[in-house]
Amino acid sequence: MGLGYKEPNLHTIRGYYLAKAVDEVKIYVDNYREIWKKTGCTLMADGWADQKRRTLINFLVYCPKGTIFLKYIDISDVSKIARLLHQLFKEVVLYVGVENIVHVVTNNASNYVVAGKL
Repeated sequence: MGLGYKEPNLHTIRGYYLAKAVDEVKIYVDNYREIWKKTGCTLMADGWADQKRRTLINFLVYCPKGTIFLKYIDISDVSKIARLLHQLFKEVVLYVGVENIVHVVTNNASNYVVAGKL
């Protein structure tokens, strides 16, 4: 860096650099969305518990270009009933695009099975 280099402060990192990183990720995901339209994709959901015993669901999308992590949802404080799972999946399906999804891969627990049928 050299003598006299002044590192960015927290405000700069939290503001400018974070906004820039978010924009880069949006462009990255948009590139994948184009592939989803051409080839279709697989929506994957993985429910698990972390070391703090929180119940989390990871949502990922697979296509020939690769797999992309969309988001996770912490459902520790809510009942894991099928209707809730159905609503969560519905939101993600609408984001990805109903017309783009070829497969949905989830946990085989009974509440997931019922949510899939809904």
